[in-house]
Amino acid sequence: VYTVTPPAGSGGLYINGTNEDAALGDAASLKLSTFTLETWFRRVGEGVTATTGVGGVTAAPLITKGREQADQSNLDLNYFLGIRPDGVLVADFEDSNLGINVPVIGATAVPLDEWHHVAATFDGTTWKLYLDGNLEATRDAGGLVPRADSIQHAAIATAMNSTGLPAGYFNGYVDEVRIWNGARSQSQVRASLNFEIASDTGLVARWGMAEGTGTTITS
Repeated sequence: VYTVTPPAGSGGLYINGTNEDAALGDAASLKLSTFTLETWFRRVGEGVTATTGVGGVTAAPLITKGREQADQSNLDLNYFLGIRPDGVLVADFEDSNLGINVPVIGATAVPLDEWHHVAATFDGTTWKLYLDGNLEATRDAGGLVPRADSIQHAAIATAMNSTGLPAGYFNGYVDEVRIWNGARSQSQVRASLNFEIASDTGLVARWGMAEGTGTTITS
């Protein structure tokens, strides 16, 4: 079992679980067919769930680009990482051609009021879900691939449709949110999860949540 070092103090950005989120828009750099989504989080409540559609997942969102809206068009989901009310981590995407959901489900119920690190990777073939650097779950996508041309908006702590309308809210703290344009290996995830990273090869977006005040976060 890998040892993690949670952020000191409360840290991060607090999300109230009812109407707070960070809207990231529909940037070209966030339209991805392979990716790694990762963040530190400490949930203090169940929050409000969003759904990714039939055959998908229902969870409080952590890092997302889309949610349930339509099938077999650019209104499909690109990627979704969240946590269910029972504390189990989940991730999902919709296939680029068929609109079929391809979820991966964790195995561990994460308690309230504890800092943990999550990473979800997709290499074009296989989902891998990590909790604190340890492999939680894998899923072979069977040839299905994410809808990288989705026009749904990306977000932290909520899930948005193509007009930026939110659904679902995480309740707790998030810190050091990162989105990479490829699948990080377990050794890469472990090597960097205990540190802040300002920039690195393949890191297309990162939010350190260090502002402390205001209404915006910077990458």
